[in-house]
Amino acid sequence: MTAMSELLKTHPQKPTHHFDEITACIEACFECEQVCVGCADACLAEQRVAELRECIRYNLDCADLCAATGRLIARQARPDPSLWRTTLEACAQACRSCAAECAKHQDRHEHCRVCREVCERCEQACTRALQAMPTGSAESRH
Repeated sequence: MTAMSELLKTHPQKPTHHFDEITACIEACFECEQVCVGCADACLAEQRVAELRECIRYNLDCADLCAATGRLIARQARPDPSLWRTTLEACAQACRSCAAECAKHQDRHEHCRVCREVCERCEQACTRALQAMPTGSAESRH
């Protein structure tokens, strides 16, 4: 059991119908944030950094959206489902965009391959969390 999973299980308003999807999404978002920041830093250390400007930009945008999404979804007390949906959709899109850009460079830069894979996993986790979310008001989500 991860620390996030353990924490959510002790939360008075933990998700009951979609616990696994929410926990996996939070963890994927935080992992993706870290990997995207690392990939951007590795890109900056490459000899031909000018060729990686777009990749760096996507890395940083994705990292910011993943961090915000992970923090938002981790807050279980009376969330706004429409805000969750919008944020999860934005995070999934950022992950798709970053993965596509990293795919252009992965043959020359192994860090881009790693980042692409993590972005793809995060996109999938956001999509699964979206699909698992109950419909209705914030009161009825549990």
